[in-house]
Amino acid sequence: MTSIRHPTRLLVAISGGSDSTGLLLALKRAIADCGAPHSLVTATVDHALRAGSSDEAQAVARLCASLDIPHRILTWHGEKPLTGISATAREARYRLLADAATALGATAIVTGHTADDQDETIAMRAARADEDSIGLSGMASATLYDRRIWLLRPFLKVRREAIRDYLCNAGFGWIDDPSNVDRRYERVRIRQDQSSASLLSTDEAAVRRRHLSEGAADLIASSATLHAGCLIALSPEALGADPAILRHALATLVAIAGGKPHRPAGAAMDKLMRLVGSGLPGRTTLARALVQCRRDGLYIMREVRDVLPRPVPAHTTLLWDGRYRITNPTDKALQVAPRTDLHLSPEAHVLPPAMLSHMAKISPQIRAESAFARVSQATAAHAKVEPAFPLFDRFLAETDLPLADAVAGLFGGKAYLPPPT
Repeated sequence: MTSIRHPTRLLVAISGGSDSTGLLLALKRAIADCGAPHSLVTATVDHALRAGSSDEAQAVARLCASLDIPHRILTWHGEKPLTGISATAREARYRLLADAATALGATAIVTGHTADDQDETIAMRAARADEDSIGLSGMASATLYDRRIWLLRPFLKVRREAIRDYLCNAGFGWIDDPSNVDRRYERVRIRQDQSSASLLSTDEAAVRRRHLSEGAADLIASSATLHAGCLIALSPEALGADPAILRHALATLVAIAGGKPHRPAGAAMDKLMRLVGSGLPGRTTLARALVQCRRDGLYIMREVRDVLPRPVPAHTTLLWDGRYRITNPTDKALQVAPRTDLHLSPEAHVLPPAMLSHMAKISPQIRAESAFARVSQATAAHAKVEPAFPLFDRFLAETDLPLADAVAGLFGGKAYLPPPT
């Protein structure tokens, strides 16, 4: 708690299990012991996926009341998917917690993820990741959710066994969720079948990830330019950078240009790095992006394939092509579609006509929803078009913050919210 100096209200996500119960008690004691000007509120997410979950949430509410800590029960309403339930539940859980944090005036959300959870996360990512995947650094101790609130994980180096010993010594029990032993879930299978990972190797991976992020951020800030909001250009000098940092920067920019939430696979990046390393003109596509190597540098932009029109209903915001956030504040239905013309900076006119034509076909234009609708240009002009970065906007590890800020700066966007201090 002493690492956060300014007065902070923390929302503790508590399920009633040993990890989150231990977290709440430890935070309450730490605040009292160090005299920090912080306060706690709590929330329990009831996913409503099994009988008894509401009773468990009520039991947590009674525990929090006994500790004199405000508590809310957040219920996940609506139909549940038949497949991908874990991922969908995770999205719902964080959305509910973030909304509750806003309502309660919390600065950050604190979760009880442990070293055991970290082991499981790394094992799951390793089972489906490339050999050099930066995902093997595991969960970050701080992650920005939805560009609006930080998730803090202070127990990532603490073992579950130690937490349970702490609870037993303090005279507190916990709730055992039966889904934690249900082998239908990937995490449960990993938990039961895998041995523990090395915390040292996890730390080393996180240090490497931060090094790559900071190096790629410096490279983008010094060597990248943007044309018409859609064409990323890297100077020839940038291609002589440290290969690991250059690869990370290119993988990031390719994902951004393609509107993808993940960087390209290792095999695709190997092919791109061979092209870049050859020093010869050429082009390749990966992750929905077109990369062109020319004598005057390297150019990255969205490939033309499947850039499709979409309706933008009145008073809605949507993500178009993974690259732009479109907001329609008007009472009229609009449409976002590829442009028919471009307003270019003077230096962009040195680009070949084919590239300029390509840029028009991947840039957004707001217009009437249909050819028969009567929408004035003034009405369409009220729509807001902002760059979007799925790679960073939903979940941003603190180690990637410098790189995310460099990308936002390249596109003229706002810097990401810094972690609480």
